[in-house]
Amino acid sequence: MHKPIAEDFLHQNRDLGIRWESVFSGIVCEIIKTNILMTKDRNIESSINKENDRDESAEGPNIDNQKINWKNSKLSGPRVFGFDIEPLHNIRIQMNPNSIITTKVNKQIRPFEDITSRSQQHKRLKSFGKDVKKTVDELIVKHKLTDSSEQSIIFPHYIEFEYKENQIQIKFKNLDSKIRLDAVVRVCDEALLGRDGYRHLAAVVPSLFREYLVADRRNEINKLINAQIPVEIFNIDQDVNQSNTNNYNSEIINDILVDNNEIGNGAFRSLVTLLKILIPIWKKGKNPVIIPGDTLYIKLGGDGRNVGRKQNHVMITFCLLNEGEEVLKPDKQYSICLYIGKETYEILDRVGKIFALQLMDLKQNGIIDEDGLNAPNSNYFCLYCECDIKSRHNMNLSWPPTGNKKGNKKSSIFPVIDLLNYIPDELHTLLRISDILMEFLFKDLFRRNDFERNIKEKIEKKMSELNIHFEFYRNNSSRSSWSWTSLMGPDKKKMLQHFPVSEFISGVRGIIIENLWKEFYQLYEFMRKPNYTEEEILTFENNAKNWVKTFSQPARGQINTATVILGIYREEDVTPYMHMLTMHIPFFMRQLKEKNLAFRLFSTSSIEKKNHCQVRLFFGGTTMGGGKKNKPVVYDILVYENRKIFYLINDIPNEITYKNINICE
Repeated sequence: MHKPIAEDFLHQNRDLGIRWESVFSGIVCEIIKTNILMTKDRNIESSINKENDRDESAEGPNIDNQKINWKNSKLSGPRVFGFDIEPLHNIRIQMNPNSIITTKVNKQIRPFEDITSRSQQHKRLKSFGKDVKKTVDELIVKHKLTDSSEQSIIFPHYIEFEYKENQIQIKFKNLDSKIRLDAVVRVCDEALLGRDGYRHLAAVVPSLFREYLVADRRNEINKLINAQIPVEIFNIDQDVNQSNTNNYNSEIINDILVDNNEIGNGAFRSLVTLLKILIPIWKKGKNPVIIPGDTLYIKLGGDGRNVGRKQNHVMITFCLLNEGEEVLKPDKQYSICLYIGKETYEILDRVGKIFALQLMDLKQNGIIDEDGLNAPNSNYFCLYCECDIKSRHNMNLSWPPTGNKKGNKKSSIFPVIDLLNYIPDELHTLLRISDILMEFLFKDLFRRNDFERNIKEKIEKKMSELNIHFEFYRNNSSRSSWSWTSLMGPDKKKMLQHFPVSEFISGVRGIIIENLWKEFYQLYEFMRKPNYTEEEILTFENNAKNWVKTFSQPARGQINTATVILGIYREEDVTPYMHMLTMHIPFFMRQLKEKNLAFRLFSTSSIEKKNHCQVRLFFGGTTMGGGKKNKPVVYDILVYENRKIFYLINDIPNEITYKNINICE
């Protein structure tokens, strides 16, 4: 490269359009307009302002072949000078970013497509990845994706691209963090995604953890959390008490199968142990559920559900009423006992003994941080009062909840709980009373000769219009009697609101019965309110009593005459749930209002939903990690519940947020 020409010439020709030629390469360069500046130390800087065309008319004076005749010049002959090409090239790129940047290519390296060896392909891709990482690091600095000390604050994890039909991923950083792995285990649990399903998913999404890593981590979590919250097993055919529950760990119980041989297996967790684990969780955060010194309001609940035709799945749960509306979610119900068997008093009495000492200790001593029952069909049926079966229709009487000491009573399942702390359930009040309304309507219609020929189809059509799956069918045991589809709570609410009873029961009686359905739904909706005043409770109480009076309205006028007005239903048709609706639910509303609690918080709807989820898990068979061959399935379900508490303790996320920036053209 030649040295720049004498500074006096440069000083005199600062804004010339210069065309120069390298005497070594013979390459004619483009015409450029150059500003040549002199510095104090007599060095020369050049800055490129603009590219011009190669048009000869645009060139400056043709001085390429002129002689140098300046005085005191040390050069003679044609003026030959050169520039540093690299700075010119860089400035040209800055002026025109769209210009093509040529990259030096080593022609000795074979194209990637010609490489057949997998190891050589891997080596080439690894080298490519290193260059990409180096370039990305430079771009991070260039775009100032750094902190105040110029340290990078973003880190590339991997790049992914396609080669033919293959997906190729080059990792820059190991992503196998334990939190991410725990999050995957949690999502698989919550979505009930088995190991086969996850394995197929990971096969098409290479960035996911391998299935064996997820299975191993799940087993590790089981060991960790089961050491803190042991899951004990028992047999409901044996007497159970708190003093010998540790003996059940060594008892071998066969796998649960859907037949009669497995009835009797169960599993449970200690209520006190669960509270000690959960209290620190309830206390932390910006808005803690409880603070030191608070009273814990614990609600026990239970539910049974059919599993197939011969099995029942029964669960007992607890929740913390201090959480308010959150207790209406299934995840806020914590299972303490599960068993496969009937939901009978005898079995529940045995199960109750497991928790008898714990409940007594909680009631008497609290927890440190670190009467009898009569059957509902008995003469003295009520849990809260001594109302007899012949008086429960009489709304002019008053029955305060003073307890029931009459009749042949069975011992309480949880004797440590005071009578007035047994709260009626609004959901089952809805279900049982709506069952009675449906049963009496259909029995009236069954008596008609055209039921099977005409009425049956019309009712099923009306139900279909309400988006309710409903049909009548003959009993297998007695082909002469009819049965109908058992409806769940949401369908029953739609039916109470919108089913046109008066289209099937003619006259005034049909209108009254239809109004009974709608008015009962309004009573139910009031029980679901989050808060209410004393005046509203009094209005509810009067409306409930008037509803029962209308329900049991007798016939008026002379029987078997044209002037007779048929009654609605008989006085003896008033059920214990109707008695409780009128005499005791208003009392509990007032009592709970004084404690800043709502009656709706004692709904078992969340327990019903949780039981549904447990049944889904029951039918799911083995999950990731396999089943326990010498334990009942309810044991596996409670181990699954333990893992959910592990996720709470360790703040394991169930989602990881990514910011997607699309730069595709």
